[in-house]
Amino acid sequence: MTADTIAYLGSPGTYSYQAAATMFPEAEHVGLRTFGEIMESVEAGAHKTAVIPIENSTSGRIPDVHRLMLSTEMAITSEHMQRVEHCLVQAHSGPRPVTELSAITRIYSHRQGFLQCSGFIEAHCRDAEQIETVDTADAVRVIVGMEDPGVAAIGSSVAAQVFGGVVVERDIADQKNNYTRFLALEKPALDPDYAGCDITTLIFQIDHQPGSLIEALAVFRDAGINITTLETYTISEETALPTFYIDIGGGLEDAAVQEALGALEAKARYVKLLGSYVASDVRNANSGFLPVKSINP
Repeated sequence: MTADTIAYLGSPGTYSYQAAATMFPEAEHVGLRTFGEIMESVEAGAHKTAVIPIENSTSGRIPDVHRLMLSTEMAITSEHMQRVEHCLVQAHSGPRPVTELSAITRIYSHRQGFLQCSGFIEAHCRDAEQIETVDTADAVRVIVGMEDPGVAAIGSSVAAQVFGGVVVERDIADQKNNYTRFLALEKPALDPDYAGCDITTLIFQIDHQPGSLIEALAVFRDAGINITTLETYTISEETALPTFYIDIGGGLEDAAVQEALGALEAKARYVKLLGSYVASDVRNANSGFLPVKSINP
């Protein structure tokens, strides 16, 4: 493989593939089996860029990716909001796909597919066994090969086209405006250009004392900076003290951001900058992700 390839999770037909192809349409895209493998391959120089999902507007953060953010030395260079339209897919074979959804005995999908479609499953296929796969496209591939009318997958219409499945029900996610936020990560540039950047991501750690978090977050209020994401890490070997992932509205070239980060350094035990980049123009109320600028009521 060359260092100009883009690494993503899974195979053609996954939402990760669709995001990678949208973000880097001219590049070669290489599907890998785990988030760890993706990050390691880019850190080792086997691929140029990692495209990974960080959170979904319905099911929230992707825990495996958040854990990797603690240790990665790569920098976030861009973000993309991928519209997710989960479909219930069956195989062509057999007399025809079942028409009674309650007759489906097994459903295959990625963990996120089940989480994001839990309401549909409860309403129509509550007794079906849920079997996890490495990604939604693999779920479609598996059930198409089974040729069993009692088996279905939750995946994309693109995966159904790739593997020859039949879309039985479209847009079955509990939240109809369902988006997954993807990040592109690369080895840090020696002289990064932050011109035009309007969102910055970092991890910080504070003392476990009353008021420590409020004091840390107050530096952004005092600098007039919005917080668009704030996530807590659970205590582990990597996080002996309260640790937080945060997205703020503003680029590293902004004086207000520099002021706020300087003030945070004085209040935090540890600050790790993950990247400064251009915010997606899909950030709005309908996508489930906050814009970087204030919303007027």
